[in-house]
Amino acid sequence: MSKLTLRSYRASDVERLAALANNENVSRYLVDTFPYPYTKADADWWIASGSKENGAITKAVEWNGAFVGSVGITPQKGWRSHIAEIGYWLGEAYWGQGIATLALRQMSAIAFEEHGFKKLFAPVFAPNQASVKVLEKNEYFLEGVFKREVVKRSKMFDIHFYAKFRS
Repeated sequence: MSKLTLRSYRASDVERLAALANNENVSRYLVDTFPYPYTKADADWWIASGSKENGAITKAVEWNGAFVGSVGITPQKGWRSHIAEIGYWLGEAYWGQGIATLALRQMSAIAFEEHGFKKLFAPVFAPNQASVKVLEKNEYFLEGVFKREVVKRSKMFDIHFYAKFRS
C-alpha cells in the first residue's frame, strides 16, 4: 500500500526540490514566488526562509518515502485571521496518482484541527482543471471567479476561488 507523509523541510531536500521544481509545467500555474527556472539557490531560500514567510506552515510531501512536492497554508491577518490560503504542487512525474488529493486532505485537516482555522481558500488559474478536481474531491467549492486577475508570462488569467469551511 502506498503511503503519504507530510513533514517539515530539511536542508537535505535542496537538490531534490530544485530538480522537481525546475520544470516549466510545474511552475505554469503557480505564483511568481515559485520561479522558473528554479535553481538550487531558490531551493536554499525556500527551505531556509521562504516556506515560513508571513507565518506560512509548509510541508514537504513524501510518497512512499520519496520527496515529491509541497503543500502549505498561509494564515491571513487582522479581521481575516480565521482564514488561511492553501496551496500545493507536485513534481510532474507524480501527477495523476491521487497524491495531491491526499496531501490536500491531510493539510486541510491540520489547518482546521491543529491550527483552528475556520475557512481555507485556494486561488486556481482557470485552465488548471487538474487542481480544480483535487479541490472538488476534497469538498472545496467554487466561491467565485475573478476575471483577468493575474498576469503570468505576459498572459492574463481568470482566477477561480475555491473554499472549504471547518465543519
